[in-house]
Amino acid sequence: MPTIIPTDRNQLTFMSSLDDMVTPDHPVRLMDALIDKIIELDTDFFNHLAPQSSVGRRGYSAAALLKLYMYGYIHGISSSRKLAAEAKRNIEVIWLLSGLKPSYKTIADYRRDYPGQIQRVNEQIVRFLLDNGWIDGERIGIDGTKLKAYTGWDMTDRQVLDKRLAKARGQLNGWLEQLIANDLADEMDRERDDEGDSFGHESNIMNEIDRLHQKIQRLEGLKQELGRRQAARISGADPDARLMKSARSGKHPAYNLQISVDSASKMIVSASATDHPTDFEQLTPMFWASAARLGKIPDEVLADTGYADLADVQAIEEQTTATCYIPENNTPVKNRTIQFTYRPQADEYECSQGQRLVPTAKGRYHKAKQVYMDIYRGTTCTDCSVARQCTTAKNGVRQLRVYHGAEWRHGYAKRLSSRYGKQRIAERKGLVEHVFGTLRYWMGQIPLKLRGLRKVQTEIDLYSGAYNLKRWTGMNDSFKELMGQVTGWKPNRSLHPG
Repeated sequence: MPTIIPTDRNQLTFMSSLDDMVTPDHPVRLMDALIDKIIELDTDFFNHLAPQSSVGRRGYSAAALLKLYMYGYIHGISSSRKLAAEAKRNIEVIWLLSGLKPSYKTIADYRRDYPGQIQRVNEQIVRFLLDNGWIDGERIGIDGTKLKAYTGWDMTDRQVLDKRLAKARGQLNGWLEQLIANDLADEMDRERDDEGDSFGHESNIMNEIDRLHQKIQRLEGLKQELGRRQAARISGADPDARLMKSARSGKHPAYNLQISVDSASKMIVSASATDHPTDFEQLTPMFWASAARLGKIPDEVLADTGYADLADVQAIEEQTTATCYIPENNTPVKNRTIQFTYRPQADEYECSQGQRLVPTAKGRYHKAKQVYMDIYRGTTCTDCSVARQCTTAKNGVRQLRVYHGAEWRHGYAKRLSSRYGKQRIAERKGLVEHVFGTLRYWMGQIPLKLRGLRKVQTEIDLYSGAYNLKRWTGMNDSFKELMGQVTGWKPNRSLHPG
């Protein structure tokens, strides 16, 4: 069977312009137009280059480097060296940069030196989506996931640091003694040189002394950081990373990625990298960060049991118009069917078996839940036939914790158990889980390429901005309609975050 004849490589071809390399309705044109629009509306902020002088080469604009990064992160390319290669061989990137070919160092330096510009672009992408109805802020889902830090799996504790410091100081003293010996015996030094022993060379000794000084300084810095954080272990390569437990790979140095997703088009509202190993205290900061991005209070907030700090939930609902659907993290005893009834006249509880529970503590503060509580304890539980079903306490006595604001908590539990509440709880997984799946796919086996909380946040800003761009350009609206949204965009409020 005859095959298709390929084009002769020696045949001359002609192109009318660089623009012909990309089809008229290619999604990369939308990204190009939107980033240009954002920079056009906030030119002074993105003008990071020094005034042009007669000396030196001109720098690359923020627009070119931001487009390169957004394109790269959408396609799972976060390495500055790989991005530099794409600018030379990828037709879409060549078109996007209009033929510019920045070096890998220029690309890496921009990500390191201008995190504010990357954050601003991410914020304005959210604002553009909000102004054009892709994000409505009526319902948001919040969730977190652990991302392994760009470091080894091992972490160092204080004991190991002390041993390494003692060893380094011992080595330093040895080299200092050798340096003194050399100063007192120059003739002996020359004899060692004749024998080919480089140990006596003063330059080698000074290099070792300098290396050990730097090592001791670094280890002492890690020790001080360990004390400041009041942590048990620290990573030498990335001190900001914390030891966290992941369902996939056990305990390892990591960051906790917090994300809020809007229900309208499943787009990211806010994303934050934290060094907190759990989600328990992250509800309030994520709620207010999302409200700031939206410019309003969301109507409903969905999250899993990891965020179930009911004191925070109650504060949000009492201080704002938001309604939360966050199931409490209760682990009831199996087959427990015991009910408790409060007797206000005697200030005690009576269980369904007729046993009395009397108050033993009033107004005690629960540090983990950040709420005050009263404690009631059974009087004759040891004689009860269903004590094993009622409590797991070793002494067989049932203790009942009654948190202040019990009336609100009862109404909250009733709301969660309603049909609507169960639907909202189930909906959360559909809002957030697929976002994490997409981001992890883009990140690959090594999720983060930078070290330190500030730099990791820059990467998260790039990933979340890229995710929103990818999702927006893939919407069912025609290319002409999407491009019209860009060209006709007039922000409803100031581009500068409050």
